Amino acid sequence: MSTGNWSHTDNFIKISANKSYIGAKGIFNSLDAKLHGGITDPDILGYYNTFHPLNLKYDTDYAVWDGLRSTNLGKTLGVVQLIDQLQSIKVKAWDVATQVVYDNTTTQYTHIFPHRRSAFQTGSVEKRVAAVTNLISAIGADASLAAVKTNASAFLVLLNAAILAQTDQITEIDTAITNLEASSNDASDEAFGIFGSLIAKYKKTPKLVDKYMPIALLIHIVQLIFTITLKNMLAKKLFARKLNIEKNMLRGINVGKFAIDCFFNNGLSDRPEVGASIVRIEADCTKDFSPTDAGYTDLKRHFHVINTGILEAVVEIDIMVVN
Repeated sequence: MSTGNWSHTDNFIKISANKSYIGAKGIFNSLDAKLHGGITDPDILGYYNTFHPLNLKYDTDYAVWDGLRSTNLGKTLGVVQLIDQLQSIKVKAWDVATQVVYDNTTTQYTHIFPHRRSAFQTGSVEKRVAAVTNLISAIGADASLAAVKTNASAFLVLLNAAILAQTDQITEIDTAITNLEASSNDASDEAFGIFGSLIAKYKKTPKLVDKYMPIALLIHIVQLIFTITLKNMLAKKLFARKLNIEKNMLRGINVGKFAIDCFFNNGLSDRPEVGASIVRIEADCTKDFSPTDAGYTDLKRHFHVINTGILEAVVEIDIMVVN
């Protein structure tokens, strides 16, 4: 007889890390810093000494993966960028929309998501394509999930087009994925072990464990990657967010034939204020910039992008954390 799943023995750190490579980077770096802050305690020093090399390895592998994100700009987003979207934004939206129709305990849901989100969040590019293809096939003629099928089908077209355009890079991308996932799993396993050690150390006062764990990041993986297709010259708001001007940087990727302007305002309009700072990302370019370069203040947190030309453009904005 099945005993079911006991959530207390799930590696919650690995579950959170698998949702987003950039989110995992934040989790691991935060844990590393928190442990370092307590190294006057011999036990904490021991935990730090075992985890720190794994965090450095993840950072190194992430840098390789991140370097592939800005290569081969063309008419569509690249494979790496689309895989990012798939494992964080897309699969979440499809899963949530499916659960509105079918509870996740039903056979219908299991037929559509037999392995929940894991098939979309791990594995080679070929396996990710297979996961989306299988999702579309499993939905079939189910009218209640027609919107999910349409969205997934459109995404699959984009992913296959990007793969075709970057055929010579797929092996390199797969290698980067393999290395990054291995580093993530190693860091997650060690972090989970450290959590267990901390629970044993503070078994009579377990809330003290919170001092060393990146609680906020583990509870909620904040969206850090935003993508939009600009079909006209009207400004579009991507997000409203309080940023840390000392630690946050923005990366803009413009896949289009005209420049894109980026700016923050107070949210009362979709236009930049007179004399406001504007960052321009030229056609088919990637640009890193600070929030203040685009006019960010605590009162101006609403980020907009606007196409300066008449042809369609795809824009991605990443919120990055600088160590």
